[in-house]
Amino acid sequence: MTNIILCDDNQNLLQKYKDILEGLSQKHDFDIGITTFFSGEHLLFHLADDPNQADIIFMDILMRDLNGIDTAKRLRMLGCHSEIIFLSSSAEFVFESFDVAPLQYIIKDSESELKKLEQVFLKSVRASSKKETEFFICSRGSQKKKIPIHRITYFELCNRIATVYYNDENFGFYSSANILLSTLDEKIFVRCHRSFIVNLKFIDTIQRNYIQLISGEEIPLGSTFSRDVKTQFANMLSGFSTLDE
Repeated sequence: MTNIILCDDNQNLLQKYKDILEGLSQKHDFDIGITTFFSGEHLLFHLADDPNQADIIFMDILMRDLNGIDTAKRLRMLGCHSEIIFLSSSAEFVFESFDVAPLQYIIKDSESELKKLEQVFLKSVRASSKKETEFFICSRGSQKKKIPIHRITYFELCNRIATVYYNDENFGFYSSANILLSTLDEKIFVRCHRSFIVNLKFIDTIQRNYIQLISGEEIPLGSTFSRDVKTQFANMLSGFSTLDE
């Protein structure tokens, strides 16, 4: 079952989107469960101890007190890897929303809203299903780790030891940068330093000598790799369709 969260401070809109998603799930024969929240604060409180309860989060941006983007930023800091889809009556916050790597940004009440919502619903359900089957497998002695790709933040390399960081855990194993890069998806991972490989989806900002991750953590950026990192990060963002056509 795909677990979905709807967060909007307008009760009528919450019911509207709940009805739409339930209708789409029946149309495409998906098994979903929907939980609704009236505020970002309530959502954060609910997910504080288990931020990955939902596979997909549909969130309004213009909410009272804590807006949708700030709510999403706090969720990412908690370690939330859910697919986030913003719903907004305005395109004003499109570029600001990039900070939390959303799957999509949908304009409410546009002519193509229902068509776009169906497309994004299908894409998000398939993306969340795909995550469940994508793993990075590594071993050290008799220990073997099977780590979901979407949970990996970065790899650190030192001599012949590679350490994979995911959630609040890490695991060291024998490997080289070249071997790692040959097994990782280049659309997701990029080498940013002779000792680091980063997951593009966890990048918040790229500075001159370091990368700041969504969690606030900083990892070094080598001058040799800077251009490639910026290019691949830009390519990832450009693949994010922001407006209804």
